[in-house]
Amino acid sequence: MPGLTRTCSWVATAAIAGVFCARALGQPVVVASCDFEGPYTQGDQQIHDGCTNNWQWGRKDMVLAAATNAGRPGTVQRIHVRGIASGGVQFFYTKLTLKKDHYYRISYWLKSDGLEGPVRCYVRKGGYPWTVYVAGGFESVSADWRQYSFSGKCAEDVTEDVGVCWETGSLGTIWLDDLQVEESTEPFPTSVTEPVAVQASGNLFPRSSFEGRRDHVWSTMYFGQARDGVWEGVEGDWQDPYHCRAPGGKIGAYCVAVPNTRYRGQPATLSIPLYVRPGQPYTLSMWMKSDPPGYGGSTAMMYYGTSRHMQPVEGGAIYPKLTGEWQRISVTATPQPPPEAADPKAPIQLYVQIAPNLAEKGTIYVDGITLEPGATDGAYRPAHPLEVYADIGQRHGNLLHWGDKLPLNLLVAAADTTSLKQAQVEVTVVGYPNDGLYKRVLTLPIGEEHTVTLGIQRRGLMRVELRTVDRSLAAPQEMVLAVVPKPRGTGVKGMFGSHIAIRPSLVEYIRKLGFTWTRLHDCSLLTKWSATEREPGKLLWHDEVVDGVRRGGINLLGLPDHEPEWAKVKTEGANPVDVAAFERYCEALARHYAGKIDYWETWNEPYMPGSYGGGAALFGELLAAGYRGFKAGNPNCTVVGWCADVSNPKWGESISPEHRQALDVFSFHNYVNNLSGGGTLPFAMELPEHRKLWPSHVTECWDTEGTNGALCGNGFYTHLPLATRELNARATAFASRVWLEHARAGVSKFFAYQMHNVDTMSYYGGYQSLLIQYDRTPTPAAVSAAVTAYAMDALRFVPTKSLEGVVQALFSGPGRATWAVYDDGGVAGRRHLRLKRLPADAEVLDTMGNDPRRDGRTDREIGIEPLFVLSNRLPAERLAEVCRAAIAN
Repeated sequence: MPGLTRTCSWVATAAIAGVFCARALGQPVVVASCDFEGPYTQGDQQIHDGCTNNWQWGRKDMVLAAATNAGRPGTVQRIHVRGIASGGVQFFYTKLTLKKDHYYRISYWLKSDGLEGPVRCYVRKGGYPWTVYVAGGFESVSADWRQYSFSGKCAEDVTEDVGVCWETGSLGTIWLDDLQVEESTEPFPTSVTEPVAVQASGNLFPRSSFEGRRDHVWSTMYFGQARDGVWEGVEGDWQDPYHCRAPGGKIGAYCVAVPNTRYRGQPATLSIPLYVRPGQPYTLSMWMKSDPPGYGGSTAMMYYGTSRHMQPVEGGAIYPKLTGEWQRISVTATPQPPPEAADPKAPIQLYVQIAPNLAEKGTIYVDGITLEPGATDGAYRPAHPLEVYADIGQRHGNLLHWGDKLPLNLLVAAADTTSLKQAQVEVTVVGYPNDGLYKRVLTLPIGEEHTVTLGIQRRGLMRVELRTVDRSLAAPQEMVLAVVPKPRGTGVKGMFGSHIAIRPSLVEYIRKLGFTWTRLHDCSLLTKWSATEREPGKLLWHDEVVDGVRRGGINLLGLPDHEPEWAKVKTEGANPVDVAAFERYCEALARHYAGKIDYWETWNEPYMPGSYGGGAALFGELLAAGYRGFKAGNPNCTVVGWCADVSNPKWGESISPEHRQALDVFSFHNYVNNLSGGGTLPFAMELPEHRKLWPSHVTECWDTEGTNGALCGNGFYTHLPLATRELNARATAFASRVWLEHARAGVSKFFAYQMHNVDTMSYYGGYQSLLIQYDRTPTPAAVSAAVTAYAMDALRFVPTKSLEGVVQALFSGPGRATWAVYDDGGVAGRRHLRLKRLPADAEVLDTMGNDPRRDGRTDREIGIEPLFVLSNRLPAERLAEVCRAAIAN
């Protein structure tokens, strides 16, 4: 049919011409799409053409199917997740290529049923190093079909191994339909959101004279550096140069001091993000001085979020020549919209950074800070005549223990000068998640601290809110604290570990939460080879720091990896690390720190190309050499290894049986993408396969690194953008269940990859901020972990009779037993616990440490957050029997 052929050719030519025309005009062009109408693969797993499921990431029980009658015309892709042992779901559409500096908009339809959490969609590389090309966020899903979309700029040409990825760690079902990928040379319009109120005049800082002990507006980060090739970050971290209130203010009685230590490193005190209008000038001004006189530093306006995160506004930084006398410093700059902005007038966020000299000991003092629209004269103009502050007498942490009174220190201060003598302040205490605990209007003197001791019986996380009755007098203020159980003395037997930056404040913080361990990887170079033995035989020790950590009640798991340049071997086919030098280094480490660091993990993630590039067989040589060295230096030390990927037992098979003998405790890593527990698969179900490879003398295993990065935005401040009630609940559930499930799987210790790179809002929501807030105050997840440690740490897990619809964890120890229960997300519906049927003398605790019976409740739905029942009278099996009998449908 020649006529039809000519017609089709003409149509195709016209379509192609239309695409080129649209591109030439900068208009969006559809470059990939999938209507999910077929074809699908046949068999047990039906996957649409062009799609693939990442079966390699962990173990999942999933059913993939073509679905009709799903509420949209035709056929859709159904993904039913029945169980997750490790990893999570990553489903890809792969018929896609990307162009450098082009913009892409991805849109699709999705609905869910019974899903415990959100779904993330983004464009990424399929394999290592899993590069994200177009970022997308986690979306809360609905039982009704909804269209979702996101857009972004691709930084490179990508022609293979790329796809649109849907990711979730939740049990339940999702349906996908009508994916579309559009390409443009110009940014896509952003979706309509709630309008952001941008202050048009006056000081953007709610408080600016630093009269209070602490203010959530400000926080400080610190990064150590090397001097003349010698790493000084270990001691710099331990000195912990953090901003503080200092006497002798220019405006009032106090100012803020931003110090640095004698060790080379960069502290920086940062404000919370503030909304501004791009394209308009802003003036930053403040009073500054230094000690010693002439000590250097800087202040700057910095971009927050977008592609320019943590970059300075052009012309918005100043490096003043400071003296011992106060001088007014001022700089005016015009922030610009981000390059990817579809609307160049849309508000953006800035923060202010104050940084002292990175190479010398000294202090910068700041007072009377102002950030205001316009190119102004830089004079001090406070936002309000008064400022209100609250603290509990702690510089960091804000942790009290059960039974402690709440010593609330209140201050109303003049922002400049005022004729007022007193002010009425509304003081409110809110208990997590939203329980009113205290509300009073107090008449407070101006300039004099007033202490109110509150006898609140409530435990858990709390937020103190201050507001002047006359709202024009002062900006509202918030302060977060927590009341947690006193930690048990579990010592080295404790299960709870982390990866804290090695600072006294964080040692104290995690010990108060009940932790007894930290692992020296990423958070510190204290035992790392490259920082300790810069030249062969020349070793740098950190005894003062190690002694301080041990005095704080925290045990150290050291790592000797990260070889220096001189120990790298570049001969083809040889071990890429000097094995003999590594053995000598391990011996020196173990001998020097004997009695202080007696637990050593030979290497971090040797299966990762960026950590060790020689493969499993050659790594066995390092494993054996490290073991010999450690035991020669300290025969009584414990050697942990080989740091496996929980989802890939086969990697260890290539380590020779002889070399596998070189450990006392087996270790693995498990990054958990779900809440842990429930469904058809047991948590970390791959461990029995790993156990087949262990030497016979090894009876214990540790998970030395893991977390759930999707939950790290939890918090209780009202200004936090990610801390929704849903996310907080999921973070609280995970921070308890992850330890319970590790214990159920026979794991002795779990080291959460948490509490380093968390200071300041620049790192808020990052992978390490689950258990601590940007200003070193507690999160909902932190309290949940503390209650869990109190309930079960150092107890023995006891298998018990199962009950459909719930997950149970039973523990036993000398003189006490604990039963925990939470919902099985793999079973439809939720069961209830009849509280009156629990033993009257038992301690019943939710994840905040409160007994729901005290609120007069007789029934509690068993949800995602565990409930604990502790008994000093009943043996474990009897306790579980009584508690199960209290469960109703």
